[in-house]
Order: sequence, then structure tokens, then C-alpha cells
Amino acid sequence: MKTLTAITCLGAMLALAPAAATAQAVEAGYPSKPLRMVVPFGAGGVSDIVGRVLAQKMGEVLGQSIVVDNRPGAGGMVGAGAVAKSAPDGYTILLSSLSPFAIGPRLVKAPPYDPVADFSAIGAVALTPTILTVGATTTYKSVADLVTYARANPGKLNYGSSGIGSVAHISAELLRISGKVELTHVPYKTAAAAYPDMIAGSLAMVFDALPSAIVHVRSGKARPIAMMADKRSPLLPEVPTFAEAGYPNVTLRLWIGLHAPPGLPAPILQKISDAASRAVAAGDLRERFGAVGAEPGFLGPREFGAMVRQDVESLGKTIEAAGIKPE
Repeated sequence: MKTLTAITCLGAMLALAPAAATAQAVEAGYPSKPLRMVVPFGAGGVSDIVGRVLAQKMGEVLGQSIVVDNRPGAGGMVGAGAVAKSAPDGYTILLSSLSPFAIGPRLVKAPPYDPVADFSAIGAVALTPTILTVGATTTYKSVADLVTYARANPGKLNYGSSGIGSVAHISAELLRISGKVELTHVPYKTAAAAYPDMIAGSLAMVFDALPSAIVHVRSGKARPIAMMADKRSPLLPEVPTFAEAGYPNVTLRLWIGLHAPPGLPAPILQKISDAASRAVAAGDLRERFGAVGAEPGFLGPREFGAMVRQDVESLGKTIEAAGIKPE
């Protein structure tokens, strides 16, 4: 019996050894080399802009540089998949967002990862509202105008998106379901590619992230109709939310956050999370986020993980209700 007890105690000590060693490593000076932040979208977009600002500020907090690595493809799933398979050592992190977590994996028959089980949630850093715009020369001035036309002309009101299963596509489906109308989807490779057709008049409307859309609004070529957000944006205070326009169910929480590979030791995760929290609280970062329409705000690992799980479940139901099938 004494021998069995000794073996059990030894096993427990060995099991605790990696965690103890990791804690010691953090105390000894993690990080000891530059980190890599994978941005799963191309350079110049909203995620890239937010990621580079955040990487710079977090690097200052951590005392190590953070190198941005753009890995676009498959709606963000290429970059996210690469991080999911990386070593959980704290030197590879993902600038995550709604699309590759709550939407993309639902649209392929064999997802390359599980959006919950295959990642460690570090924290949310910003929200970016989705905005509906129309061409400035059209007669549409409100959501009511669009819905009225769509009901009188089933299927004739078309909209552009950055592809099947994109945030823009899901946004339009929410309006279609809530407004009980028929809309025609015109997918493009990017949301930016849809604007020339909308401005020219061959496309009725475009759903897009505010940081991307605001350039066309400010140029006077696109008219903002409504925004998916809990409150109006200070960048466009005259634009109502969909709830204010009478469609409270047309809402999509477009978050940007940080994830790491699964199994990231708690001391390292907490140190990265603390660095992100301090970075988001910095006045210059908040100004730079706000300038592109991203609302800074930090949620810790536990709260962020719960939010991701909720979005994965709720958007799965939306995608099913919209009849969008996995490819």
C-alpha cells in the first residue's frame, strides 16, 4: 500500500512538473524572443490595420516586437488553421474575428479546425460595426424604402458581398429573414470590388464593415442607410442602427480578438491577455482604432471564450435558417 501511495504521489508530481516549469519560465522572462501575430486576411484591410496597431502597442508592453504575418485565404480559415496547429508556447497568436470562427467552419463539409476546442481564447480587443450603404444617386433613404421596394419587386433588389458565407452575406440574410423579403445575392471576391457596381447603379446595396465602407461614404458616392450595432457610431452619428430603423433582429456582433493554439499554459495566456488589455487601454491606440471605425474594448479570456461559443451557436442557426449549405 505504501508503495502504491508513493507511486501515486510521484505521478502527481510528474503531472504538475510541466505547469510548474512553465510558470517558472514566465517568471524568468517570457517572452524572450519576438512573437508572431497571424492576421488571416490581406494587407490593408480592417483586420490588418487593427492588427498592426495592436501588435506595436502590445510589443511595447511585453518588451518584445510582435511581427505581423498576413495569411489570407478561405475567409480567414487558412491563417486560423495554421495557428491551431502551432506550438502552444506563446510565440504564435492569431488576430481572430467572427468570420473564421462562427461562419467559415459552418460552410465547409470538413472544417480544418474546431473554432472552440482548437484554440485558447486570449481576449477581445474591438468591435467593428457592419453598415448598409446604397449608391448616392438612388432614391433609397432608409431601410423602410429598401424593404418596401423589395416586397413590391421580389428578387429585384440585389446586394453585393465579399463572397458566399461572408459577414456581408450573413448580414443581408438577416435582413431578408427579418423583413420577409426576397433579395438577390451578387458575390464578389472582396467587398471593395462591389462598390464600383453599386456606385454605377447596377447593384442596389452593399453590406460592409464600417472601416472599409466609410471611405466611400465620405467621398459622397455611397449613402449610409443603417448600422448593425448597439449604438450609433461617433463617425456617422446621423446613421441609425437597424434596431432604431425597426429591425432589432438584424444584428451581428463583428468582433476582433486574439486566440492562441490549444493548450497554451495559463501563465503565458494571462501575460499575453494582460498585455492586450493594457494596449487597448492606451489613449493613442484608442484614437487610432476609432479613426478607422473600430470601437476598442477589452474582454478577458473567460468572457471572450463564452462570447465566441455563443456566436458559433447562434450564427450556426442563422446559416441553417438561411439555407446556406456547406460546400
